[in-house]
Amino acid sequence: MSHTDGDKKQLQRMTMVYILLMVAGFFVVGGFIKIQLVERKMWMDIAEKHEAEEIKDEARRGNIYSSDGKIMATTIPICNLYVDMGSRLVYDKKGNVAKDSTREKILPDSLYWPVIDSVCAMLGELGRPGRDAQYYKERFENERAKAKPSRCFLVERNIPYTTWDKIVHFNGWGRYVVKLMGDGTSVIRQSREHIYGNLAENCMGFGYNDHRLSTGLEGYYNSVLAGQDGLYECRRLTRGVWIPVTAVDDEGQSASDTLARDKQKRERIDGADIVATIDTRYQDIAETALRQALHRSGGTSRSSGCAILMEAQTGYVLACSNLAWDSVYGEYRELPDKNIACSDLYNPGSTIKTVLLTAMMNDSSIVIDTAMRIRACVKNFTGRQDGEIKDDHFLYKDKERKIRKDTISLKEAITISSNVAMCELGWQNYNDRRNELKRLMERVFPYDILHLDLKTGEYKPIVNDITLSQRDFLGLCFGYAQSISAMQLITFYNALANGGKMMKPLFCKAIIKNGERQEIKPVVMRESICDKKSLKTLNDLLVNVVEHGTGDNIKDNSYGIAGKTGTSVNLNSPGVFNASFAGYFPAENPRYTCLVVVKNVPAYGRSAAAPVFKKISDCVVALDNRLENGKIEVGSRSGRKQLHTVAAKSATRGEEGVVPECRNMTVREAIATLESCGLRAKFEGRGRVVSQNYTKGTKLKTGSTVRLSLRNNL
Repeated sequence: MSHTDGDKKQLQRMTMVYILLMVAGFFVVGGFIKIQLVERKMWMDIAEKHEAEEIKDEARRGNIYSSDGKIMATTIPICNLYVDMGSRLVYDKKGNVAKDSTREKILPDSLYWPVIDSVCAMLGELGRPGRDAQYYKERFENERAKAKPSRCFLVERNIPYTTWDKIVHFNGWGRYVVKLMGDGTSVIRQSREHIYGNLAENCMGFGYNDHRLSTGLEGYYNSVLAGQDGLYECRRLTRGVWIPVTAVDDEGQSASDTLARDKQKRERIDGADIVATIDTRYQDIAETALRQALHRSGGTSRSSGCAILMEAQTGYVLACSNLAWDSVYGEYRELPDKNIACSDLYNPGSTIKTVLLTAMMNDSSIVIDTAMRIRACVKNFTGRQDGEIKDDHFLYKDKERKIRKDTISLKEAITISSNVAMCELGWQNYNDRRNELKRLMERVFPYDILHLDLKTGEYKPIVNDITLSQRDFLGLCFGYAQSISAMQLITFYNALANGGKMMKPLFCKAIIKNGERQEIKPVVMRESICDKKSLKTLNDLLVNVVEHGTGDNIKDNSYGIAGKTGTSVNLNSPGVFNASFAGYFPAENPRYTCLVVVKNVPAYGRSAAAPVFKKISDCVVALDNRLENGKIEVGSRSGRKQLHTVAAKSATRGEEGVVPECRNMTVREAIATLESCGLRAKFEGRGRVVSQNYTKGTKLKTGSTVRLSLRNNL
């Protein structure tokens, strides 16, 4: 009986197991059916993600060249230098830790000491602020002295690949310089670098890892320079190994046809190169002269400035230096957020008087004659205290500083830069129609955003409402009640140099793609800002400013300069000014326009900005052998001969065969002086004479040669 009950229970258990197996089988079969029929697409997508992938092939970013053929910006490898400075325990022959032993350095003394000084010297030559060879030597020593030095000691970030590679190849160091980080990433990466360092860096652009955030040419032409990254469809060969899907099987089907292919292969297209309008020679000259002026006139952390050189006929910007105080380097440099020429707005001062005069000459309802008499020195226009305008620099005063005459010609007013005279012109003709004056000025001056081909913060000029304030109306006449950028001001003066045609400032000259050069054509903003008669009058006035007026400290007898000084008061800091000089040269046949602005300095435009203009113009004239200024062909043989003849005639005749003192003379002065003594000159270098091989008073044979050494003070 019990046997029968036991068999029944056994049978029941077997039946339950069978049923459970059947149910499980149904679930398994159902799962197969579900995967194959219902969820097939989902699982195929998952398989594609794991077995197929698109690998990006990064495009080469294009180079930026200067107009004189130098590489200004390019992509180069840079590295983070990590060194294995760790230590390890010392074991005996039995494999046990040796008793009373110190930890053994992984980088042994035999390899460390012979090389460490050379490594630190190379790192010190990088010129990082406050980091010389001794700095790196101390870092190494401090780390090596620790009980447990780092196995991945960071020595320096972002060093050139060439420096990193030399350190790697020092005797035995290749094993101890870290090449891969713990996550498998390389210490070597691609970086955008400026070959000439900080030179024109604001124009080239400060690059970032995300190039969409870059500034300057880098930012504006990012899509051109970046090119297009390639995308290659790959499949997994083994773990971590992928191969491109390019092979075709016997049936002519791609090896990845079994995978969903919703992304298409894309070929890599390297970025195009661009040619900037910047000329490294002129840029270096402008930057050096501007930096010297800032140190001489300013020398404080608040001082800053810009110097712009533009080609008159095309609007190409040949030089654009923007210098502000860099507390890290302790000098004036180009900073990422200080594009002074394009972004900073300031009160232009007397340089705006030329704009006012041009606008008035275009008004047919009034007559402007340079010989007309006009009030100067001091006048109260409103009868209130804020309506009094003075000319503090007025020349027509006696010893007791009493006015000798209170009217001068308009030509004299521009020559000495009389504020009262310009206010008188505006008050007499436009006090009851102030908006008309504003409209006339807007027709000749770019009171708007220039939309430059640089990615930089441009601002629209600000002009106060002159209809509500008499003081603002008067201020508009001599450079106040308005804020403009230096680039907008030079655009106006360049129009005067270019026969009245206003050109848009351009920073890119050409795009080079696939070996083909595509020129960027000059852009005309306005065909004419005044007629030819007015243009000649304005040119004569600006030349007279340099010949006999506020700019006579930069007068040059070999080529003409036309320009205007400008000084505006910093209302928040008494005794501190924005000094400027705007003009073009050669005045007889203008080819270049230049503007210099030196901000927050205790000096006027005549003393702070005009000398910078002169240094730039002198160097440009010397470098441009094709330049003709209407008097002579500067740089040509005939031109040099004519200069020597003129200089010789004006020189005092020296004693025949006796060597004169030539130090501190220019080339022309030295040649004229030596020729007047019957001697010849031979030069080495550029600039002014700093030494001569024969001292003053030495008696030589007529026709002998005196060797002179020159040095450029820039």
